[in-house]
Amino acid sequence: MTENSGKNFFCYNNRKNSKKYIEDEIIPNLTDGIEIVYLNGKKVESEYNAEFISEALYKLKNYSQFPHLMKIRNGKLIDKSINNPFYNVLNVNKPKNELLTKINRFFELTEIKNVA
Repeated sequence: MTENSGKNFFCYNNRKNSKKYIEDEIIPNLTDGIEIVYLNGKKVESEYNAEFISEALYKLKNYSQFPHLMKIRNGKLIDKSINNPFYNVLNVNKPKNELLTKINRFFELTEIKNVA
């Protein structure tokens, strides 16, 4: 875990009504330094070490549903579900910027991409 300290992960799955929106509207607006983890059923798709990601997902403490955020700080895995805020954007038309700000705050990233 220590060798991955400082890493940030945005995790989502193949749920039909959200996958396209995440890939079209959220991922392009994430700041650099956030690794994307896609769960295609039980198969982990990521440019990152799949074994590490699988183990990390298995150990999630605050898992409710996807999308989910994970970060590694001081050798510890910290995670947070953003399922509720995400679906407020998707279904209730809340501003996308609010969700992106929550993601950046969780990862302690100050830079926010300019979203039209």
